[in-house]
Amino acid sequence: MKRSDGAKVWSTVLSELAQVRVSVGWERPTWRVSWQDGPTREALMGRAAALGRYRVGAPLPFEDLRFARSNSGVAVALAWLARGSPDSPATARAAIVEVEAFCADTGYPQTRFDAGTLVAAELLRRLGHGHIAEVGALLAQAVPPVAAANLLAAGSELTGRVVTYRWPAGCPPDHLLGSSDQPVEPGVDPVRPSTCQRCGKPLTTAGSRGGRPAKYCSGACRTAAHRARHRTAPKTAAC
Repeated sequence: MKRSDGAKVWSTVLSELAQVRVSVGWERPTWRVSWQDGPTREALMGRAAALGRYRVGAPLPFEDLRFARSNSGVAVALAWLARGSPDSPATARAAIVEVEAFCADTGYPQTRFDAGTLVAAELLRRLGHGHIAEVGALLAQAVPPVAAANLLAAGSELTGRVVTYRWPAGCPPDHLLGSSDQPVEPGVDPVRPSTCQRCGKPLTTAGSRGGRPAKYCSGACRTAAHRARHRTAPKTAAC
């Protein structure tokens, strides 16, 4: 198994845990794990470290991964609204570090505020072009000043659950695989895989021949997975 195959496994597992797209790719000199908004860096990295002890993504070990979370323009605007209007443009510049820290420490920011605050954040994002300094300057000029927004009750650090990856021998304990009480969207089959078990691409809703749920996005992925199972069969067994 190549390290690039391990990166695809990491991407599948971490995306399902985070419920946002997590990409894992080679960016010299290391493998970079990147996503936007979603869980905090500490939450996702901590879970990956725990899962790494069960050879997730081997031969690409957790120790070779570097985690980088980015913030959308809406997340930046929400951080400013949580702080409230600065006293002046000069104060706004000084508060950028505070806003950046809020973004880094707040997982799933779009779930932490009420609907009115989300609408205001989207408007600020458009007016400030998502730029952290411009959004702060806009709030500094607001008349009357914008009061600090209240956060809603904190939710889970990770909102998803790993359901599509076939674990080798020595499966992780259940609590590391995510929440067991996730709501199921109407019309969604909780057993049917949503992503290709080989490459992680989204699957169509159509099943394979015989009415069975599709596991792979293409014949190439199905063949590659079949060959990989036969190469590893003497060493591992599926859970």
